[in-house]
Amino acid sequence: MFLRESLRSHQSIGAIAPTSATAARQMAGFISPDAALTVVELGAGTGAISAAVGCRLGPDARHIAVERDPTLLEALHNAAPWAERVIGDAAQLSERLAEVNVPSADVVISSLPWGNFDPELQRRILAEITKVLTPDGVFAAIAYRPTRLTRGSRAFRAALRASFGEVVVTSTLWANLPPARLYVCRRPRRPIDPGAAPSA
Repeated sequence: MFLRESLRSHQSIGAIAPTSATAARQMAGFISPDAALTVVELGAGTGAISAAVGCRLGPDARHIAVERDPTLLEALHNAAPWAERVIGDAAQLSERLAEVNVPSADVVISSLPWGNFDPELQRRILAEITKVLTPDGVFAAIAYRPTRLTRGSRAFRAALRASFGEVVVTSTLWANLPPARLYVCRRPRRPIDPGAAPSA
């Protein structure tokens, strides 16, 4: 199913295979099982990362799986029955979360194909992420190594540095197909509200 949907919607999926178990465990490792965290997963797909998230969730934690493809979201029910499935676009993340009474997220995990997005869309999605992420929260995104020199990937790295006070890049995860790295980001910088009154 993943391969079929990838070939049909490569621009929005970007991978030729689900995230490897190694990468999924590393991304889920940012979840503390001892805390009642709210974990938001962007681009949940068929649940390769979702399964690893489930192993780390505390008893009062919430796992919100956001996916724009209804076929993939339906398949997620079998892989992660505990997850609260939300259909929608990451560019409207705060609105979609508000609809399920989620005011903020402690951890945001992304397997979106950032290098396929134009810079403006990258900035819009990151603004939504920093809007909902708690001040001490963490954002982790997987990025595929073969695309690291493309214009979209370079723009994504620049947008991350503008959106977070701390951006750490992991070593290459060669077990993933294609090989990938994780961007681990903390200290979100809130987007400026154009309607806010200037401070005195």
